[in-house]
Amino acid sequence: MNKLCFLILFAVNIFALKAQEKLSLDQALKLALENNVDIAKNKNDEASTKYDKKRAYFSLLPSVNGSGNVFESTGTNFDQLTGMLRTETGQYVNGSVTASWDILNLAGKLSDVKLSNSNYESQKAQLAYTKEFIILKVVGRYLETLQAMKQDVIYNKFCDVQEEQLRRTDELIKVGSLPGQDFYTQNAEWSRLKSLREDNLNVMNAKKNELILLLRLDPSKETQLDSILGEGFFKGKMNIDSLYQKALVSRKDYQQIEAKSMVKKYELALQRSKFIPSVSIYYDYGSRYSSFQTRRFNDQFYKDNITTTIGVSVQVPIFNGLQTRNVVYKARQDFKNAELDVVQTKSNIYVELKNLMSTIAANEKKVTYRQDQTESARRAYELEKERYYLGQGSPLDLGVAQRNYVEASLSLNQINYQLTYNRFELLFYTGDIISLVQ
Repeated sequence: MNKLCFLILFAVNIFALKAQEKLSLDQALKLALENNVDIAKNKNDEASTKYDKKRAYFSLLPSVNGSGNVFESTGTNFDQLTGMLRTETGQYVNGSVTASWDILNLAGKLSDVKLSNSNYESQKAQLAYTKEFIILKVVGRYLETLQAMKQDVIYNKFCDVQEEQLRRTDELIKVGSLPGQDFYTQNAEWSRLKSLREDNLNVMNAKKNELILLLRLDPSKETQLDSILGEGFFKGKMNIDSLYQKALVSRKDYQQIEAKSMVKKYELALQRSKFIPSVSIYYDYGSRYSSFQTRRFNDQFYKDNITTTIGVSVQVPIFNGLQTRNVVYKARQDFKNAELDVVQTKSNIYVELKNLMSTIAANEKKVTYRQDQTESARRAYELEKERYYLGQGSPLDLGVAQRNYVEASLSLNQINYQLTYNRFELLFYTGDIISLVQ
């Protein structure tokens, strides 16, 4: 019996430990890469462009087509021998295999191959960029949730402090040391803090639910987050030129823009190839059968009526209402616009890095200032509380001092998490955030 109780308690403890497992940031990132809908869609798009790439290579080979038909025909014929008209019904079978190869317009086919390659590279870069963007988004939601959790701890702490002050004030009112209205002033502040805490809890739950959607977890089950973060965020020296060069090599969105520019280049070449005459060689092998002939099907179809044809087909574009010229002109303008996008993206990357570096530098200083602000607010609050209970201060002054302390604590918490996010963000802007899951 004792052993049975021990086993039951052990099983319960193991279950409780498993139930209390928390979702770490590393686990969240891996789940996002496995489950996120946008990533799954991009994988499907990549598979499509990969298939089209194979299609373009096979288009360099000759095309082979088979055709056949079976039909029955009823008609009236004049019989020369008898001099009579006869209505007859006959069955016909025709079949052929044709192979053709465009031997002149090879430039167009090669442009199609290069176009499909560039499309594939563009989609690969899009998939990689989507993964990086989702990683940053998960980091943002995870940190926002942790920030709200820490703020709940802060609010809870001050709610307890205010509750204790309310109890103490009530005792001093009963002995006549404080006026009765002070109780309502303290109670109002307690209610205000509890209301703010509820607002924060609502924000925390909303951010957590957004994270759950990104990870495609079961929203009906409670998810606990691990407040301990790894050391994966950017910690290196921030030199704008070195970061910029790294970004141009590593950023997938820039690689995608470059690949799209190549797509437009080869689309232009493909449209230009329509000005070139088409010269195809072809070979046709066919046979036929007619029930009006006296010989058997096998004799007709496999011996008597076999035909082979070898030929050359030439098609010269002369005039089509300037349609080809118009298409080529539009393709040229699209290529020019794509080149402008490449240049603009390079400038955007430099400005993004420069702004982010400035933000990080400013936030690092703000952390120091807010730490000093919080400590000063704490000391002011402690002194004001002491003055109040000695009968030398007013409840309004105490309330102002406490609010300053609360706001300073919340501001310090906010800037700490903002700085942490900025450092993760720098990994994203340099194209290295994928390292968090490698």
